[in-house]
Amino acid sequence: MRFWRNIFGRHVSPGQATARGAPQPAAATASLSPTGGSPPIACLACRRTFDAPLASCPTCGSAQVMPEEAPEWFAALQAHVTAVHANDRAVRLFRRGRLNEAIAELRRGVNANPEYATGYSNLGFLYLRKGQLDRAVRCLLRALEVDPYHRDAPDHLVDVLSALTDELVRIGCSDGFLSTQPDGTFDDRNRHTRARAIGALIAEIGQRGIFKVDGHVLTSPMLMAIVMNMVQRKMGHHRSSTTLKFVWDGIGNWRSCRELSFASPFGYDRPDQP
Repeated sequence: MRFWRNIFGRHVSPGQATARGAPQPAAATASLSPTGGSPPIACLACRRTFDAPLASCPTCGSAQVMPEEAPEWFAALQAHVTAVHANDRAVRLFRRGRLNEAIAELRRGVNANPEYATGYSNLGFLYLRKGQLDRAVRCLLRALEVDPYHRDAPDHLVDVLSALTDELVRIGCSDGFLSTQPDGTFDDRNRHTRARAIGALIAEIGQRGIFKVDGHVLTSPMLMAIVMNMVQRKMGHHRSSTTLKFVWDGIGNWRSCRELSFASPFGYDRPDQP
């Protein structure tokens, strides 16, 4: 795993990571407008209040701002509190080893408040623990869509990328990436269907521009090249180790003739805080 630590700065294995707790919810009895003035503007995401009308929160950048007296605010606050409490219960269930129940709690929480990034991040982490990598990617990308500066989701994605790399190694050593004829495992162009699906997941992560190196975004082809090189290193001299690039042809602007190399280790940059 030294390769991943060198590239992405740090690595937390799925067995070592822990689901994060959530901040305490804001009191539902928050103060209303000051006497004789306009009602304060409240941010649902960070629960800060501001006197001046705003289109977005200057603290966290969220567009979920509304007058603190608005009925919508209380409904949104109630949904947020429901999601936070569900996350807290899920963390306790996870620590007792009850993963399925923890997942059910988190799903209930994000259904109540689809803008709760921590719920999606923890849900992605639990799907990773269960080996459901496609679902893990969807949840973690959703967490970063809601909150581009979420601290845990990028680290969980590193773990997902490592797990996808290991899955590709297993495919390459057992089935191979290419076949002489199509069947249930290979498509009509004799390419391993799951290997292509993994390539599409990696390309989707790259398209979001989550990881940066020295301020430059790791694009889909770059991220795919990192994974492909790692697969080849782990497979060693296995005869199918060099055929993955042909299986990924046409995914995320990838071309099998592309020459991308990463000669020196580097760490990834976190998104700048607003």
